[in-house]
Amino acid sequence: MSKAALETERLNLYLPKPLVDDLRRCVPARQRTRFVSEAVARELRRLKLRTALESSAGAWRDEDHPELATGTDIDRWVAEGRATLDWDRPE
Repeated sequence: MSKAALETERLNLYLPKPLVDDLRRCVPARQRTRFVSEAVARELRRLKLRTALESSAGAWRDEDHPELATGTDIDRWVAEGRATLDWDRPE
């Protein structure tokens, strides 16, 4: 779906006056909605990522992956995986 096709909704927020003053000073009037929308979307992505990382903490246990115990083991595993992708070979 294109950005132009996204439905919009009006939302009233109270922001600290110094923040609003900075917004008005730094972002032109007809660009503020887009600026705030992008800033909120970026922050929400960050919060969702943090939540996902926190919920997956402890999912990896070294004892479950003895084949990756050393840096050399990890390098070998990465090289083997890359060799199967053919992403770096010209057509």
